[in-house]
Amino acid sequence: MQNPSVCLGDGIAYTEILDPKFKTCGLFIRMFLTRDPEKSAVRALVADLLTNCSADYPTLAALSMRKQWLYGASLAARRGGVGDVQELTISANWLDDRFALDGESVTDAALDLTLGCLLFPNAENGAFEEAAFRFAKQNLLDTIDCEINQKRSYALMKGAELAYAGEPAACPPYGTRETAEQLTAEDAYAAWQEMLETAQIEIVAVTPSEKPQIREKLTTAFAGIANRNPQKIVFDTKSPCKAVTEFAEEPMPVTQCKMVMVLKSAAEEPLDHDVMRMLHLVLGGTTGALLFANVREKLSLCYYCAARYQRTKHTLMIDCGVRKDKLEEAKAAILEQVEMMKKGEFTDAQMEEAVLFQAHAYASATESHSGYAAWIFNQKITGSDRTIEESLAALKAVTREQVMQAAQSLQLDTVYVLLATLNEDGEGAAQ
Repeated sequence: MQNPSVCLGDGIAYTEILDPKFKTCGLFIRMFLTRDPEKSAVRALVADLLTNCSADYPTLAALSMRKQWLYGASLAARRGGVGDVQELTISANWLDDRFALDGESVTDAALDLTLGCLLFPNAENGAFEEAAFRFAKQNLLDTIDCEINQKRSYALMKGAELAYAGEPAACPPYGTRETAEQLTAEDAYAAWQEMLETAQIEIVAVTPSEKPQIREKLTTAFAGIANRNPQKIVFDTKSPCKAVTEFAEEPMPVTQCKMVMVLKSAAEEPLDHDVMRMLHLVLGGTTGALLFANVREKLSLCYYCAARYQRTKHTLMIDCGVRKDKLEEAKAAILEQVEMMKKGEFTDAQMEEAVLFQAHAYASATESHSGYAAWIFNQKITGSDRTIEESLAALKAVTREQVMQAAQSLQLDTVYVLLATLNEDGEGAAQ
């Protein structure tokens, strides 16, 4: 059962979900801020720092020991982004009180621990404690350096940077190494204060039974934040089409190329997002989709080939892993599948499979705390208050003609290629 969202303060909303099948409780505190290339790195650092220590538990070892005493409670940070908005989430998970020994309240203790880390960090005199800060800074630098090791996600990130150049969405969620290297403990403290004062905050609690103390403690805690002045967050910011398709290659000593193709809508009217969801599923979102069935299986041009829809930017991204000598052939084949969507050359069975795929995804959302929370956060981002059943019904109602019309508005905006310079034996490829 989902209770209606309630306001806990200026720009702070709280939603509680009750599901008796769970034996643990989950709390998700998500802060939304406009992406800023000068601030993304320090915000990402702060989110990590806040889950490593606090004033009461000034070291990672002390905090870890306390979590173990709370029956293995967890506290974690997630850093990411959606469109032009940076997301920073502090999440906690703990054992439900009915399983605790001696009738103790694990919920109260876990809330105190979580809010203590968020609101009372290990800091004094306008700066985070130096050793804790250095630890978090090195973690951030390592994370940025390691992004290149995940070639597929790295290519998607670089493709987005190119496609959204000049827009906040082009900023990497962790910022850049150059910015991160310059950060100081004082910078982090100032960023922490600014985050609490200006972020739009969405909170979701998932519990097996009603726990009124969660709302009470959250209300009291956030009331103590001085100078709350949350910035206005705009999630839906359509990315304009480039006049000419932009192409970019980045040579790298790997054996497999990664290609990212970005298509944007040239239509002046807003896209119907239910229609675009159906389009992206039929094109490249399921194992029966056109890209998988034709480009990968039938033509054997790609190791993988899939599409994803970035709703807030009105953008369709297609990415694939492909041999260097098959790049042009793969690109042509992918664009051919897009043309098939425009002409309506897809089957009713593929549309039905898309609905079944989405139904499974929706059903899976209720199987975990994070799934429930993701659903609520997505509703906030899209400005929707539909139930899972209503969202599925809207997808089922999409027609072939609507999908064709949406596809016809798409044009190729950006092509990014991570270009392999090694052959399949790991040796330098001929130029």
